[in-house]
Amino acid sequence: WFVKFRFPGHEKVRFVDSEMGRIPEGWCVCDLKSYGKVITGKTPSKKVPEYYGKDVPFIKTPDMHDTIFCISTGEYLSNLGAESQQNKTLPPNTLCVSCIGTGGVVSITAIPSQSNQQINSIVLSNKTYREFLYYVLLDLKETIVGHGATGATMTNLSKGKFESLKVVKPTERLLTHYHSITDTVFEQIKTLQYKNQTLCHTRDLLLPKIISGEVDVSELDINMLNKNGL
Repeated sequence: WFVKFRFPGHEKVRFVDSEMGRIPEGWCVCDLKSYGKVITGKTPSKKVPEYYGKDVPFIKTPDMHDTIFCISTGEYLSNLGAESQQNKTLPPNTLCVSCIGTGGVVSITAIPSQSNQQINSIVLSNKTYREFLYYVLLDLKETIVGHGATGATMTNLSKGKFESLKVVKPTERLLTHYHSITDTVFEQIKTLQYKNQTLCHTRDLLLPKIISGEVDVSELDINMLNKNGL
């Protein structure tokens, strides 16, 4: 739909020139900030231990690797810590992008969260942008690294440069149509991520008990379990 322009009804659409090449009539080239409000994260003072706890996910780049939704983090803030910088709170479905260090890693918030200063996030003005913009941001990885490079290996893309990155924006009607198809898929992915997290937690609780003999599995039919794929 968005790369080869084979979206529903494309046969009747005329193409026009733009600064990013030929695009369908009705589409436009815009800044990233046109999709929503850009927020750069911030780390609460480590001198106040009460700012840290188990209440609000505090997203860092390693938490975003190999996952579409950021459902867990290595560090959490307390409610007090989050309230100390309320303007940094990211609502669900915010798109987070790493812009310092390892650039171009993208993830979506599942619940209200905050992030550190290495991440620029887009709080969407319309949820229908979520799936489309997620893939647009993934495709911007090389651009983010190239724009932010200050040395051989270091990426450092400021908020201003990030929100000014040029992207193509399809018509609202097409974005709404795309969202109506992909929204349920993304929601299922999020549900399965939570299920996998629960299974991992159960495994970590159960395995030591099995090894120690606290839980006896000697009478289980292991062969039958294997046949059923369990």
